Amino acid sequence: MGLRVLLRPAEHRPGKAGAVGTTLAAAALLAAGIAVYATRARGVELFRTEPRGLDEFVYETPSVAWSVVPVVCAGPALLLGTTAALWCARKPWTLQGFRFARTAALIAALAGCGDTVLLLATGDPGWARREVSVALAVIKYSALLPAGLVALYGILVTWFRCAFGKAVTLEDSDGQECAPLTDRDPDPPGPPPSVPRAAERWRRGYQVPDVEPGAVGFCLSGGGIRAASIALGVVQSMRSRLLGARYLVSVSGDGFTAGALQQLLTETSAPPGAVRDPETAFAHGSVEEDFLRRHVGYLAATPAEMFTALGVLARGLLLSLAALFAPAVVAGVLAGRFYDFLPLTELPADARLAAPRAGVLLGLGTLALAALLVSLVGRALPHGGTATWVMRRLSGRLAVLMGLAAVLTIVLPVLGWLVEELLAQTSPGIRVGGPVGMVALAYLSALASILWRKRKTLNDAIHSARKGITAAIPNSLLQLLLVMLTTTVLGLAWLLLFVTMLGIGKTDAALWTAVGLGVVLGLFDQTSLSLHPFYRERLACTFAVRTIRRDGQEIVVLYPSAEGTTLSTYGKRPESFPEVIFAAAANLTGEARTPPGLNCVSYTLSANWVGGPDVGWVRTDKLERLVHNRLWRDLTVQSAVAVSGGAFASAMGRGAGWYQVLFAVSGARLGAWLPNPHFLLEASGQGWSYPGLPRARRLTYLVREVLGVHSYSDRLLHVTDGGHYDNLGLVELFRRRCAEIYCVDAGVNAPPGATSLADALTLAQQELGVRVEFDDPWRIEPGTAKPLDDDHPMSALDPRLAECPVLTGTIHYPEESGQRTTGRLVIGKAVLWRDLPYWLLSYAAHRPAFPHESTSDQFFDDGRFAAYTELGRRLGTAMAQVQGSKVELLETVDAPGVVPADHTGDPDRAGE
Repeated sequence: MGLRVLLRPAEHRPGKAGAVGTTLAAAALLAAGIAVYATRARGVELFRTEPRGLDEFVYETPSVAWSVVPVVCAGPALLLGTTAALWCARKPWTLQGFRFARTAALIAALAGCGDTVLLLATGDPGWARREVSVALAVIKYSALLPAGLVALYGILVTWFRCAFGKAVTLEDSDGQECAPLTDRDPDPPGPPPSVPRAAERWRRGYQVPDVEPGAVGFCLSGGGIRAASIALGVVQSMRSRLLGARYLVSVSGDGFTAGALQQLLTETSAPPGAVRDPETAFAHGSVEEDFLRRHVGYLAATPAEMFTALGVLARGLLLSLAALFAPAVVAGVLAGRFYDFLPLTELPADARLAAPRAGVLLGLGTLALAALLVSLVGRALPHGGTATWVMRRLSGRLAVLMGLAAVLTIVLPVLGWLVEELLAQTSPGIRVGGPVGMVALAYLSALASILWRKRKTLNDAIHSARKGITAAIPNSLLQLLLVMLTTTVLGLAWLLLFVTMLGIGKTDAALWTAVGLGVVLGLFDQTSLSLHPFYRERLACTFAVRTIRRDGQEIVVLYPSAEGTTLSTYGKRPESFPEVIFAAAANLTGEARTPPGLNCVSYTLSANWVGGPDVGWVRTDKLERLVHNRLWRDLTVQSAVAVSGGAFASAMGRGAGWYQVLFAVSGARLGAWLPNPHFLLEASGQGWSYPGLPRARRLTYLVREVLGVHSYSDRLLHVTDGGHYDNLGLVELFRRRCAEIYCVDAGVNAPPGATSLADALTLAQQELGVRVEFDDPWRIEPGTAKPLDDDHPMSALDPRLAECPVLTGTIHYPEESGQRTTGRLVIGKAVLWRDLPYWLLSYAAHRPAFPHESTSDQFFDDGRFAAYTELGRRLGTAMAQVQGSKVELLETVDAPGVVPADHTGDPDRAGE
């Protein structure tokens, strides 16, 4: 193995033979050191006496001399082990951490050798020598902790990947022509680029495989079951235009309707007598619509189902809390064992706190002084040189090591003392009732966050006579305070449990408990602890149906629960029906890769491709073959409906704040962790050091949700509701450069202005350079209709009636799209207007929130379903009456990275 591999291991990775040989050498050196210590240095119990300052040390010169050998062996062993860890690292933060561990290994070896040499030179130790021993022990064992853990990780992971690892392999067409650009930094170093940054971003936004420019597209907006009902009505009344479209993009709740159509019309595994007619699927008065009407309360239609849903939420809460608090037990027990084996300091007992001895302070001061001196030397050296770079990083690592030593020797003992004081002042009843109350508080907070949709203003709450004055406190403040209180209590409880286990972790029972919890944690898939499986199942029980003709009659049957509706087969484009694209959002944080104001990027799922321009694309069938069973379950049509409609999630695009922590901790979260195409594109063709996709979503993914850490380089991405990115689906049709777009906006927008539409157009301008000029944008605003006569029975509806529910405009695509072209946009907004039927206006008159009832209200009945579907049918009729004019492509220009429609390698799509 060359010197470059040791000096720069992250850039120069050896083959399997070199990697295994390196880790075997590390293990052999460590074993040799332990053997020498056990046979030749038996009289020197360095691990137990050094931290106490050799107070009980028996001085024997030959044994002390032999004790140098374990230190000399451990240093190279740790260096080789941490080197192996760097070979297995991919992410910047893991590389930094493992490099710190390599430096810590060198510091530990130097401190150990220096301590032994000093002991041999000074003879019988006095007070000063004992305190110097304590200082060196603090430095040595504080550095040994991260170095040993990282070295062990490097050895074990290297062995596992070399023996069992399966390399990711994708074809060149997937890895080259559909790979995303990676220069997402808004201000990259170096000279200004010749092409404006906005133009580069726009060009990248059109990197979509299999596009057909100039096609017709439909997009159905989010809004839960309310939006799904409106979408169903629009589909019924716009059937002819829908069947002539190329794309059907569904977002959030409208994915219920799109998924139902897709599963009804698919040819895969269709039973004998199956009816798959696009002209009549879910038509008004059909057996499919009747089935949906009878099961529209898909979450809980009966009291028994309501109790079941509440029970599922409680189960998820308990399992999530157990998964999150179990590491506190494991870490506390291991920390207690660490202090028992290496007593760097005395843990307080019986609520007594002793001041740290002089040697501990000397060790911390030595590390702080070393960090300061190295930093000053680095600043004195010429700027930009290698020596300056080395000194600055060494200074930072010494400072981190000093902080770690302070935590081990001062912070944890102080916390232990505080816990002892707290427990001493707490009655047994509070000790038992506290955890129960904490769980109840978390459960109630989760319910409040999901179901609390009718909040009174401050004026209403206090029955103030001063009506009409805007409340000084937001309506959701009490809800937010409850969430903040819950998350704070949970955080303090976790810390309390850790410190408590730190004090009792020396017992064998505590050790075996920690081992058992560690094993159990390795078995759980964290997505299975959330509401996602329950949500997916409940949606399937209503929208995953087939129609079968028996004895001259048509009946509706549900999909068998064991039938996996894989995207690549069940999601194929049915004959005479548009391609269904489920628009979701992949959450990213802290890397300036998302649009301004968002914490997510586009992530779509379809039969042909999974991914987005910012994370890359992978063919769906290849992705299904790469993943393991637990992830495969979430690459189905039914899961795509649930994931793209997962509104309540720990990450919610434009921000979740405190709700992020509560949803993650309580288990009241939707969405799923799905494969990251960028990782697969990056890992394709790499050697043994690159990991494959995980078999399950372990505890680390739940921790990422709690902390809000979503990295671009993760193997899995947290994918949630598409409405967190674009609630209309318009941007996805703009990416595909459609010449005629029909958009159904069923969102809840308080007038004036359609905020979902405004957000979508702003996002399209920023990410794609698309501009839309509306013909008359204010006709859809409530209150613009001609007022009814004062004596009219429905005159009270005047402020809620719009002149027209349809908005039209012209789309202007930029040159970076690959074509200089314009298109036609037709938007249907779920509002009220004068031409609606009498019974629907009467329904609206008695329900002031209709048709903008809260998205969180998913408990529909037949009356609400009938009202919203009728509104959708009337809205679709109004949209169909618009004479949209297709605008032909004027000129085609080169656009790097845009994949032409005929370059897919898919024989099933030839000739389209």
